[in-house]
Amino acid sequence: MPLIKEWILSISVINLIDIGLMAFLIYFVAFWFRGTRSFQILVTLIGTGIFYFVATKLGLILTSVLFQYIWAAIIIVLVIVFQPEIRQMLDRASPIRHWKNRQYQNADSRIVEEMVNAVTELARQKTGALIVFQRSDSLDNLIVKGKELDSSLSAELLQAIFQKNSPLHDGAALVYQDRIKAAGCILPLSRDEDLGGKYGTRHRAAIGICERSDAACVVVSEERGEVSLVDGVEITHFKRRSEFRLAIQKSLSNHGNLDGQEVSPSWRSTISSNWRLKLLSLATSIFLWFLIVGPQRSEIGISVPIQYTNLPSSMEIVGPWMDRIDVRVRGSAAGLESLHPGAVRALVDLSKVVPGSNFFRMTSNNLQVPPGITISQIRPSDLQLNIEAASVKAFKVVPTIVGALPDKTKILVSPAEVRIRASQGDLKKLTSVTTDPVNISELALKQHIKIPVVVKPEGLRIDSIEPIQVTVIFEAEKP
Repeated sequence: MPLIKEWILSISVINLIDIGLMAFLIYFVAFWFRGTRSFQILVTLIGTGIFYFVATKLGLILTSVLFQYIWAAIIIVLVIVFQPEIRQMLDRASPIRHWKNRQYQNADSRIVEEMVNAVTELARQKTGALIVFQRSDSLDNLIVKGKELDSSLSAELLQAIFQKNSPLHDGAALVYQDRIKAAGCILPLSRDEDLGGKYGTRHRAAIGICERSDAACVVVSEERGEVSLVDGVEITHFKRRSEFRLAIQKSLSNHGNLDGQEVSPSWRSTISSNWRLKLLSLATSIFLWFLIVGPQRSEIGISVPIQYTNLPSSMEIVGPWMDRIDVRVRGSAAGLESLHPGAVRALVDLSKVVPGSNFFRMTSNNLQVPPGITISQIRPSDLQLNIEAASVKAFKVVPTIVGALPDKTKILVSPAEVRIRASQGDLKKLTSVTTDPVNISELALKQHIKIPVVVKPEGLRIDSIEPIQVTVIFEAEKP
């Protein structure tokens, strides 16, 4: 209990936001794939991922290595298998699409009246019917289309489709705008266990398609002659013709009411709908947080390299300076174990330095750390750099020769000079610009040797990004 209490107290507001966003993402993906043909594949892949993680933690080397290569192929499989679902999911999440949907469009009064007449007559005859209104979401990958019609919507045609002796009466009629696109369509069934035995196949099909898209459905019960409208997560039953006409008009008016204002479900229905899936998504998000991030109870000390950036070209660092600092980092045990050299870096911006002594306060803002890792201590927390105006001066390169130079021969250096960047004081200390030792015997044999330049005293640097090399050439003197 004390350990659990400590874990709970260690969760910050940022951690709660992190968990909430991940829970929303898990719920969105699970809700979208639930009931589709790809759902079982998705569950299998998740199970495979959990098995791989457990095998890695238990030290099963052969299994871990094998699954590590398999996961590379699984990424490709995910894109291929879930291509239709991913495309629709991204389309539904598009802000442009939602902005367009907010623009009010009034329902066609003729379509509304034809629909009311058809449904009223079907209900009077107790003839079962299922009519799907396609709105913004494409339904091509969610339904199995029956007979293509592409006919103008009329009450007579709808009644003919759902007559008991019609070959198309068992499926759903697909309506888009003012036309009946197809009849005899097969819809995905809802898997919501809360429905129980209250609803039959038609109602479950209507709820199933509305769970996966923004479509609306009209259902006529064959047993009771009851008319229902399924829109989003709400099912509404009607007994009066006027009430049904008003509901259809609202539903076909781009989610708007008669005044052009957007209609949204109540917050209670939003929370209570699909509560099992939402609770499972939250539990999964919390489990992943504790598994990957975890309570930040472990702490270690590391030495971190300092990277000085944006030093003006007219300035130069003089004297000694620190190239590393000691940092204590806090995080989960798994997060600290995964730290590799270079994962934590200290950055010092020198863009605003002035000649003389410059002081820098090191804070967590100066350090780059992986997600889930925080800084608990920095030592030293203050840095001092001496900055002076830099100058550039050309110096002649004198090679270091090992051995006796033969008579009537000479040594040439190309390039003959290099440019040295340093402060004025350091340039005055410069004694020579030479090279690594050059053996005369080797030089006479090869005639020319490329060799690095050496600047003494150390600490001065050549005015070049790349290391400078010169070519030492052995040449006979002309008579």
